Parts: sequence; structure tokens; C-alpha cells
Amino acid sequence: MKKSLQIFALLFCIIISAQAPEKLSYQAVIRNASGTLITNATVGVKISVLKTSAAGTVVYSESQTPTTNANGLISIQIGSGTVITGTISGIDWSSDSYFIKTETDPAGGTSYSIAGTTQLLSVPYALYAKKSGSDSGFTLPYAGTSSADAIPFKISNTGASINQAGYFENTSLTNTAAAISGKNNSTGGSGIGVLGSANSNPDGIFSAGVNGYVIGAGNGGAGVYGFALNAYGVYGSTDTGTSVRGSSYGTGTAGSFESNNTGTALFTYGPLKLYNIGEGDGKVLASDALGNATWQDLVTPFVHFSSLDGSNQVIPLGITSTINSWTGIEETGGANYNTTTGEYTIPITGYYSIMAQIGYLEKNTVNGDQTALVILIDELSRKNAYGNSAVIGQYYSDLSVKLEKKLLKGQKVKIQCLQFGKPSNSLFSRGSTFSLSTYFTNKKIKYHEKSNHHLSIHNRNNNYLRSKNRCG
Repeated sequence: MKKSLQIFALLFCIIISAQAPEKLSYQAVIRNASGTLITNATVGVKISVLKTSAAGTVVYSESQTPTTNANGLISIQIGSGTVITGTISGIDWSSDSYFIKTETDPAGGTSYSIAGTTQLLSVPYALYAKKSGSDSGFTLPYAGTSSADAIPFKISNTGASINQAGYFENTSLTNTAAAISGKNNSTGGSGIGVLGSANSNPDGIFSAGVNGYVIGAGNGGAGVYGFALNAYGVYGSTDTGTSVRGSSYGTGTAGSFESNNTGTALFTYGPLKLYNIGEGDGKVLASDALGNATWQDLVTPFVHFSSLDGSNQVIPLGITSTINSWTGIEETGGANYNTTTGEYTIPITGYYSIMAQIGYLEKNTVNGDQTALVILIDELSRKNAYGNSAVIGQYYSDLSVKLEKKLLKGQKVKIQCLQFGKPSNSLFSRGSTFSLSTYFTNKKIKYHEKSNHHLSIHNRNNNYLRSKNRCG
């Protein structure tokens, strides 16, 4: 004969305190193998909780010896018996299907001969809620998975108060992790880890999609922190507003950018505006010793080079020669003159006035050929002067040339000359000079010499010298 146990009632949870107990109330009518009610007798009962199926894994079992009433009914609490294996609190009611298996010994012992199994068609709610939180919420850590296209988890605050719809907090003083974290694994589109949005207010009341702040007196922390390997750590976009804004009250810093390697601390693709630090038309940004920048009136740094003692370099016949033997050199703005190449390297970008003059010890031209003096910038002729003094006599006019031009830092300036007077002709040092200096364009000051040429007169043996002015 097939033995069975008739189940009279399904499980239900008894709430006996503010917290959910680890017990399930259970009732059953006990009959023997012949179907006769067992009344007013002590019976032995083994209760097992099975996972997944009626023949599944036992996750909890216990034994009890209840007494049937006049109708053969037993009323017990699963969780109050003698534990055989497992714990009630260790059952995750949300993760699978569960079955209750009851085995009975009508004699009250442990020789169980009557068995029955039934599925829990509804999860014990209070225990499910306790497993999902701290008695009235989720038990942490909690992890769930959803494949639905709809929002799997949503909390709405319909009240008119300023309370949040959700609040997360790390209460440990040594916990450095984020109170809330979001991650999006999308590689085929624009994935967002955490998204915040808020309606802007037309009357100027501040609203924010994401708001972060750091409390406490320490100087380590960030109200909002962003990190990216190759993308943007923090990204802002706007049509007519401000993408990213920081405000400082007191002595704080509204925005800080730092590069500890070869990267760029701040990069702008478009105009840069620095306001409320003395801005004005035509001003330049200047720094103090601590790196504090303000807009200042433009003052062109003064750069000067001159050859006080001229040059007596020997110039060959008919060969364009660079004058590289200037003597009595005076420089302001750094040592930028190369005595080997005769080149002066421009140290800063600005407007420069360049002047050169040469005189020869001997007659400097014959047969009507011209002598030349040239200012070269980066090996290109920029200003030339020519002369012809083939008349036999004792006096030879000097050549001079002047150029005013904006030059860029790094450009090179040098002076060249050409003579046809003798197989070699030496420069007259006291009649030769080369000078270069900046001038101030912001104050519109420019110095112009009169249209007079300086004329040096000397004899062939350099034992007689006089000078005069000749109007041009």
C-alpha cells in the first residue's frame, strides 16, 4: 500500500514582533497508512526544505514531536525544532523555487514511514523581505539581475518636501570607496555610468543634475571626481549656458588643473577669457613670483646690441662678405651675438630698429662699380645701400643702412658688404658700426633720424680725420 501524508494547510508567516522571526507556521492533518486519522497522539515529524524541485537539494531540515488534536491536526513552527542541517536564515527565498517535504512516524519516534511533498507557490513574504534588507528592507550585500527593457528598479518621491528619493552613505571613517557607483559597459554607443538631470529655474534659483560636496576640515577629497583612460574624466556640454563651472568663496580655488607627466594641464579649443583680473584693451597677461596672473599694460622688454668700437675686418675684392669681427660689443637682453658667424639671434618677438654703417681705409670702388652694404634676415636681403666713389682723391663716403621691422624670436640678423676698390680693403673701425634695439609700439614711440648722412673723411694713411654733415 502506498503511504502518504495529507497536507491540510500551506505555510504562512506569523508576525510576532517588529522584526520578522526565522520561523514558518505550518499545519497538517496526520493519517496512518490506512487513511485513518491519528488523533490525540504524539507523532514524530521531520520537515525538510528542498530547492528547485520535489527531489531537489535539501537546504534545511529539522525534527519535531508535536501532538495531534481530536481532528488529527498538528500545528507547528518550522524553525523551532531540532535542527538536522542548514539554517532558515541562510535560505535565499528570492533565488529559486522551494518545496516542503514532511516525513512522519505515527509512533512518535524517528522511523519515518509516511511522507509528502508540496511546493511553496508563494514565498514567505516577511522572510523574503528580511533577506532583502535589514528586517524592513534589503539585506546587504544584495545583487539582482534584470533583462527587461523597462527600468528594473525605480524609487519615486511624490512628496513636496526636500527629502531625497534615495540616500546612500558610507559611515565608516576609513571607507574610501564611493557611496554610490554606476557603470555602463556599452562599447557600441554613448554609455553613461551615472546620469543626473534637473529642470533649470528661470528666476535664478540654483538647480543641478549632479551635485557633489566634501565636508570636513581636511584638504583631500573631491565633490565630483571623474577619471578616464582615453576619454573625458568630466564632460560638460551646453548651447548658451556654461558647460562646467566652479565657484570659490573665501580663499578657495574655483578650478584646478594639473599635469604630472607630459600631458597638458589645460587645453582650450577656442577663445579663452580671463575676467576680473584687470582686463583692458591691449593688455598682456603677466605673472608675479607666485604665479598669480593679472592683465597688465604692454611693456616691450628692452633688447639692445651695439658695436662700440666698430670693425677693421679685411674685405676681399668682389666677394660678398659677412662682417663677423664687430668689437666693443654691448648687449642688453642676453648674449645673443655669435662672434663666429656674425649673426645676432632675436631673443623675443617684437619690433626692432636695425642700423649699420661702414667706411673703408682705401678707395672702395673703381671703374664705376658700386660698393654695397646689406642687412640680411635669415639669409634674405632686407635692406641694401649702394655707393660709388671711384674718383681719385683722398676722401671716401661711408655707407649706412637702416631697417625697422617686426622680427620673430629665433630669427637671425647679420650684416654683409661688397667692395671693388682693391684686392683687399680694410674697414675703417671708427666709421663702421652695427646696432639693433627694440622700440615701444604700444606708446606709439618711434625714433626717426633726420635725412642727414654722416660723412667720415680721412686720408689714405689714416693720419688725418674730419667730419661734416651733408644734407640729402
